[in-house]
Amino acid sequence: MEIAAGILEIARNGSRKTRIMYLGNLSFDLLQKYLDMLVKLGLLETRTGAEKTYVATEKGRRFLEDFNELQKHAEVVESKKRALERTLAYPS
Repeated sequence: MEIAAGILEIARNGSRKTRIMYLGNLSFDLLQKYLDMLVKLGLLETRTGAEKTYVATEKGRRFLEDFNELQKHAEVVESKKRALERTLAYPS
């Protein structure tokens, strides 16, 4: 999920495959696998012109927004969990 979100973020406004590969720190094979999957799921689309680019679709942008919201909630949960664990810890 994190790799997919990273690719969608890089391709939010359009990006070439090489740029996605380098910014996402992905191997060519792994990148191709994810690009194929995201295109098939309708989260990413290809545009051809002078160069082939990948662009996040509206569905892809919604996925990214939901993923980012989930990340925020996960951080809050983790923070509260640490606070509760400190409350239960024995004093040194």
